Amino acid sequence: MKDTKKYMNEITRHFPDIKIESVQVLGEGMMSIVFEVNDQWAFRFAKNEGGSMDIEKEISILPAIQPKLSLSIPFFEFVGRQENGLYFVGYRKLPGVLLEEDSISRLSRIQVRNLIGSLSEFMKSLQAISVESVAYRALPAVNLETKYLQLFKEAKEKVFPHTDDKTRDYISGRFNSFLQHPDYHTYTPTLIHGDLSPNHFLIDTETGGLTGIIDFGDMCVCDPDYELLYILEDCGKGFTRDLLRSLGYSNVEERIEKISYFVTFDQIQYMIDGIIRGNEEWVEEGLLELGKEMGGCMGK
Repeated sequence: MKDTKKYMNEITRHFPDIKIESVQVLGEGMMSIVFEVNDQWAFRFAKNEGGSMDIEKEISILPAIQPKLSLSIPFFEFVGRQENGLYFVGYRKLPGVLLEEDSISRLSRIQVRNLIGSLSEFMKSLQAISVESVAYRALPAVNLETKYLQLFKEAKEKVFPHTDDKTRDYISGRFNSFLQHPDYHTYTPTLIHGDLSPNHFLIDTETGGLTGIIDFGDMCVCDPDYELLYILEDCGKGFTRDLLRSLGYSNVEERIEKISYFVTFDQIQYMIDGIIRGNEEWVEEGLLELGKEMGGCMGK
């Protein structure tokens, strides 16, 4: 309650015309916290420098891409800096209901089909935006070969001491297979959301179709296949397979195999973050997920 008051004071300090009548937490992560204010506004506050940099990126990029997308994204009507210098923004709540990571399994077949169709349309419209048109806004370009070479090095230093020989062999094999596969490093870079998971989807509860997407802080220029990392991780192979077909891919199974490497590496990054932060639960969760992979249990 004390923290809520602190954040609300920032709103009234910068925007005294806003009379706060109701407040509730919409969501909170490591980088930021989001409040619903007066049943119509979403105010997002950075909790650290990384979260503030993400918001700063969105302030710069979202107005440029908004007219070119197929559905609603945040439009920041309020931008300010907290007393600690970190950014906060306010935008009118987007239409629809926010999903959760496990919500897909509770949707009907028709709702899933409509969700896949609207998600495919969004991804196509985002990837169709010229990279050059947003490059001047300092959007980062991510080279996955370089990224995963560095991650492999960190895994050897930090993760290997927490694992047995079998797991170390599995991790090494996954990195080597990905890094040595020539086709995986030949692609046309596109604009991607970078964190396209169900808990960033707003949907029409009747139809299942997307009404909006939030949290563009990880937006970058990258391999378009990387956009499906959290789709495979959170929604499973069946959903990912149908989405790839909707996107027009013909080599669907080969593409899923490639994306599965991203899922493995995401678990390893999660473990490294846990080790750095002293969070043993993250390390245990990462090891559990790797164990499932080794057992051949990555979705259906």
